Amino acid sequence: MTLRKKKGKHRTSSKTGIIGGLTNIGIVLSTSFAFILAGNFLLLLCVAISILLPKYRIWPPPKKNARQQWVSWTFFTISMFGVPLLGILDFESMGPGHWSRFLVGGLTILIGFGIDIWGTRTLTAQQSLGAKGRIITEGPYRFTRNPQYGGFILIYGGIVLTSYSFMALVTGALLVLAFFILPFSEEPWLRQQYGEPYVEYCKNVPRFIGIRSFKQALQH
Repeated sequence: MTLRKKKGKHRTSSKTGIIGGLTNIGIVLSTSFAFILAGNFLLLLCVAISILLPKYRIWPPPKKNARQQWVSWTFFTISMFGVPLLGILDFESMGPGHWSRFLVGGLTILIGFGIDIWGTRTLTAQQSLGAKGRIITEGPYRFTRNPQYGGFILIYGGIVLTSYSFMALVTGALLVLAFFILPFSEEPWLRQQYGEPYVEYCKNVPRFIGIRSFKQALQH
């Protein structure tokens, strides 16, 4: 009788431990999601302020190592590293999905990385971080004015597709939205920096991709 009671207590404590462990994982996941989601919204807020209130522009930063640069890159970092983290922690929360998503998503990520690296090498890392420099019209910038943002959109689309995570989908969609609207905060600054040559460049090369991209490809 005593032995049975001990076995029953052992089973109860094991179940309690498992439930407690799952609860802790759920708390970590929910907290991570809330933190990364906050980073997304603050990044979008920075971009919105920069577009609607140019006097208080945060991105692009007014100078290297300015407070605005650190603020914007803090939210960039939280958002950009947060999406793949949630993709791992919340993996397949929308269901198992079809195996082909790994192939399509993986290929999309690789293409995105390739475009992003090509753009960064052409523009240089310093200018990518918001530093002033010369106007770049070669490499991928012959076909699109924002190859890095285009690459990032493909990368995060691939991560969401591969992970099949609801949390990655929500935060990834907000991050992709930021990449789509970021050029609107940069273009007035670029026109101010480079003047007429930049205006002419905008006439010949689309913001992301379009018919003019294919015309440029055929000319080269």
